[in-house]
Amino acid sequence: MSGTFALPSSPHPQQITRPDDEVPLPRPVEVDERPVDSPVHALQQKLMRLEPQGEADDSGESKLPGWLRLGLPLIMSISLWFVIIQFIGVFWAK
Repeated sequence: MSGTFALPSSPHPQQITRPDDEVPLPRPVEVDERPVDSPVHALQQKLMRLEPQGEADDSGESKLPGWLRLGLPLIMSISLWFVIIQFIGVFWAK
């Protein structure tokens, strides 16, 4: 290796630092300033109104056991694939 760098020594134009007086700094909000109305704030307000006040588990409904909630769709899916493969096999054999 020659010991030289592959990158140029001059900084990229976007990497040049600006003086501190050009960078806007955060400031406290004045009392008479109006809050910003943005689509994000509007969506957040809508979502806050739609959220239920109670816990998700306080619905009062008794849920089915986990093995049944997992097993039933699995068995139905396997059965449906078996029927599909048998149906294709009938037409394939002809």
